[in-house]
Amino acid sequence: MEIAGIFLGFVLVFGAILAFAIRRVWKLYRVVAVSIPTGADSQAFRFKLTEAIRSLGYRADASPGPTALFHAPAWQRWAVGLQDITVEQLSTEAVLLTGPAFNISRIAPIFAGAAKAPYHGQQPVWPLAKGFSRLFAALIVVFTASLLTAYLAGVQ
Repeated sequence: MEIAGIFLGFVLVFGAILAFAIRRVWKLYRVVAVSIPTGADSQAFRFKLTEAIRSLGYRADASPGPTALFHAPAWQRWAVGLQDITVEQLSTEAVLLTGPAFNISRIAPIFAGAAKAPYHGQQPVWPLAKGFSRLFAALIVVFTASLLTAYLAGVQ
């Protein structure tokens, strides 16, 4: 009975840590929207916004259209399923910036008057789960390879 109590305590502590970690990661990588006023000089605003997004490693999509799309770096999409950033013209005075909270929270403070906007699209649950399972699998492979190397080298 004592062993079952210790095991239950371990499971509860591990579950609490895992739940906290999942909540923390979810807050960083969920998709959010921010409305940013363009100001008087629309061309200077567009240039500043594009450079702010590119400084995070995103690259612009070449397809023409009213919505600008910036693709996340390939290694970030593989590792954590990071989503693309979109810039949509709401009106002549504002644009809607949509993307992962981790990066949008670094871009929005650059612009005065940026405000949270409601996001009604799908959240990237499956890409995030796949990305973290890939990272976990890579860690297991590295750990197993290091144990095998230590065993074969005769480390005691």
